[in-house]
Amino acid sequence: MKQLKRASTSGIATAVLGFLIVITPIILPVCEGLLELASGKQVPMRCHWTARAEMLLGVLIFIIGLMITFLKNPQERRRLHHLVAMLGAATILTPIFIIPTCMNPDMACNLATKPALIILGGVVLLVGMAGSRTPSMPSSESTE
Repeated sequence: MKQLKRASTSGIATAVLGFLIVITPIILPVCEGLLELASGKQVPMRCHWTARAEMLLGVLIFIIGLMITFLKNPQERRRLHHLVAMLGAATILTPIFIIPTCMNPDMACNLATKPALIILGGVVLLVGMAGSRTPSMPSSESTE
């Protein structure tokens, strides 16, 4: 029973962190400007796409957190925690390397959104790693 409660708590924490990642670019908005290309076409700044990618990662983390909360099989929960850890790493790497934010360090995306996403991604990574390390209960097949 204690094992199930721990898994549920970790699943809820994961879901809450996923939700926070989704709303971070809304609460701490990224740059709203458009860039004009040499062709004259205007496109959103890089940080716009960073925010969209992070919101997608947050939705995935949220859904997996709900799955962890309601799954009863400890092995499946451990596997999902591995996935959560990888998504946490992706959350950290996205604004730094995958889709970097603006080059100007004084822009809103670099002052608030990027640090918040890196911190949230780090916490998600730690929760995923901790959940994947929880000892699993022996299955009924191994006791026969």
